[in-house]
Amino acid sequence: MKKLNEWHIASQSNGGEINVKLVPMQRQQNTPNGFVWVDVGQMIELETGETIALNLDGKSFYTGPNQLYRLNS
Repeated sequence: MKKLNEWHIASQSNGGEINVKLVPMQRQQNTPNGFVWVDVGQMIELETGETIALNLDGKSFYTGPNQLYRLNS
């Protein structure tokens, strides 16, 4: 698994590359003592600050229609 909050390169099949950061996806969980925030997965943060959910495979994401990017190993 890649380290969180570090910059990684994501590439497109046509050769385009962008810098992205993996950030934790957090959700609220109800407990007897109140609500707590738990990490339930990862999201992508672009250089612009926009966050995007990863696809189910955990290695790719879409920035727009027909714009699939994959995280490089």
